[in-house]
Amino acid sequence: MSATVLPPIDRWWPHLDIDFKHEILANLDAPLSTEALAEVARLCDATIEPGPAALSDSEKEYIRTQIEVVD
Repeated sequence: MSATVLPPIDRWWPHLDIDFKHEILANLDAPLSTEALAEVARLCDATIEPGPAALSDSEKEYIRTQIEVVD
């Protein structure tokens, strides 16, 4: 079974609903929920193949840089 390919994270993370962000941030290693995947697809006007979708290491790092407090 191959992993589901997500659109580039910089296209959807900044626009993702805060509830989905909290869901993902609760466990960056967990597969994205079906609902979160549907929202990513909607935001990117893309078709995402059904199946488990986990964040890559670079996607996790991107998210971490987006939540850091800037002085």
